Amino acid sequence: MNEEKSNLDSDVILAYLKLSRAMRRCPPERKDLPFPPAVGRLLECAAANPGVSSRELCEALDLRPSSLSEILVRAENDGLLCRTVDENDRRVQRVSLTPGGSAVVADMEKVRNEDAKKKTSCLTEEEKKQFCSLCNRLSEHIEKLALELPEGLMPDHPGLHHSGPRHPGEDRPGPEGPGHPPFPPGGRFRC
Repeated sequence: MNEEKSNLDSDVILAYLKLSRAMRRCPPERKDLPFPPAVGRLLECAAANPGVSSRELCEALDLRPSSLSEILVRAENDGLLCRTVDENDRRVQRVSLTPGGSAVVADMEKVRNEDAKKKTSCLTEEEKKQFCSLCNRLSEHIEKLALELPEGLMPDHPGLHHSGPRHPGEDRPGPEGPGHPPFPPGGRFRC
């Protein structure tokens, strides 16, 4: 019985890896967008979080400031977004979409929804709900395990290092530093 449980545990991870490989082999349709996927992710994040700061974008998109700066310059030169200095803190840049950027995001969302519908057409609505529930539960569990890793074992990656306490439930400084909320007021940061 223990061996069977052990195989099921491994089967869960193998099923995830198999799905992940299949998703990489069948990437989303891009419909001839004139920019790389990183710009699309930036635009979608800015659309979901109007007036987002550059620092918040770095954290949400898991990018280094220099990489984000290159993407922002490209999107701004293409007329898709604009950057303004925060009125209360001149060190902070706020990012907003232009009308052209909003139109591009709407087109990308339509294409993504059509692609997702095609890829999940083999599942019933109930199976889709169950799948999402199970994946979310597993993700949350694995995130908790990652927080418990000793400091030296955490991969050196912008989105994975922890500058605050390393245990679930303890307060961590937000994207603007200690004393700031981890996400913009009004709800969870969305990207």
